[in-house]
Amino acid sequence: MHLGLLALASTGAASSYFPVTEDFRPFGPGYNHGAYPQDFGIVGPPNLQAVHDSQNPPTGLAVDSEHNVYLTYPRNMGQTPVNVVRCTSFNDEQPWPNAAIQNCTDGQDPSTCFVNVQNVVLDSIGQLWVVDSGFPADAEDGANALYGGSKIMSFNESSGEHIRTYAIPKEYLQHQMNANDVRINNTLGGGNGYAFITDESTNSSLLSVNLDDGSVIRRLLNTSVVRADEKYVGSYDGNLIYCWNKTEIGYCTTGADGIALASGNVYWGVLASRRYYFISQEAMTDSSLSDDDVLAAVQDPGQCATEQAGFTADKHGRVYILASEQNAIYYVDTQQSEVDMTVNGVQPGGEGRVPADRYVVKTLVRNGMIQHADSAAILDGWLYFNTNQLQLSPDRQYNNTDNRKGPFRSFRVWIGRGPAV
Repeated sequence: MHLGLLALASTGAASSYFPVTEDFRPFGPGYNHGAYPQDFGIVGPPNLQAVHDSQNPPTGLAVDSEHNVYLTYPRNMGQTPVNVVRCTSFNDEQPWPNAAIQNCTDGQDPSTCFVNVQNVVLDSIGQLWVVDSGFPADAEDGANALYGGSKIMSFNESSGEHIRTYAIPKEYLQHQMNANDVRINNTLGGGNGYAFITDESTNSSLLSVNLDDGSVIRRLLNTSVVRADEKYVGSYDGNLIYCWNKTEIGYCTTGADGIALASGNVYWGVLASRRYYFISQEAMTDSSLSDDDVLAAVQDPGQCATEQAGFTADKHGRVYILASEQNAIYYVDTQQSEVDMTVNGVQPGGEGRVPADRYVVKTLVRNGMIQHADSAAILDGWLYFNTNQLQLSPDRQYNNTDNRKGPFRSFRVWIGRGPAV
């Protein structure tokens, strides 16, 4: 049998290859789905539109109102010269908002510069936000983030002018709190709104930040709804993924990671698991509730069959899940008016929020080019996302070999919907 290569082309001359038989012979009676190579095709649009190639693996992505793409290059595995960039062409980038802020100098207040930015996010009123873990590239194992370095910062979308910094309180940096992703509701509470942050540390938690006074509430610390599964083993491109210390086998412990706001809720996923959850934004911001009350308010819609590095949402309450194990992007409709199938006896359409026991996760797009989508953003009907091959990075490969191969491509796919507001 001769094996050929079927190329799935995408904009920018990108290709993904899957083996097919040139010398095709039909199987005998009794064979059905799964017997032929073409049974394992892509899902969704056949051609992803490539928007940028990165030489280093990015984690964060934002798109401004002019369709400029912003990316973050974290320092989790070593120093990078630039932490946040704006893409100026398919291959070119420039430091954003300027070069001076990219690296803290000796003795500089870490609240005034980038230590280790993980993501950049556009809100609904023309502000770009960065979330900085505050862990320097040379941080020792077991250390906590720098006070002032662990923060979120807002900038004017058009000018890049710095607006305000919100530092995570020092007492919350215990247990290696690791700020990873952020989403903004500019109207919640009647003032400047709230920011919601995921903490991907082993203990893990969620934080809400009052954007009026800067006060922070930390919730769900070290509970099952934010912690990784014990001895979790994922898969990637058909291979099992452990966390390695050279040749000593280990298990990844990354907790709450991706986050989205939709239908009045906060949605998040636990990376080293196949679990995702949601809770009302009001419960997350109500300081009068006890920790037990907040935990009891968490909704569990069931597993989604994949690790999930990133989430985003559109204005119709659809939540998108970046499904790294499946080379895919999933979605779930959280508003009954968007549901198009009968579930548990409830017919399509109607009004109100979908209860957790009727959530059905579906596939938006699946393609070999989606090599660990990490962050996503929606603008003018397009869903943008980056890829970074995280599972091929040294701490997830035997003997800590770096099996990532750049360039690392960012794409967009048409969904015909606007961003959540």
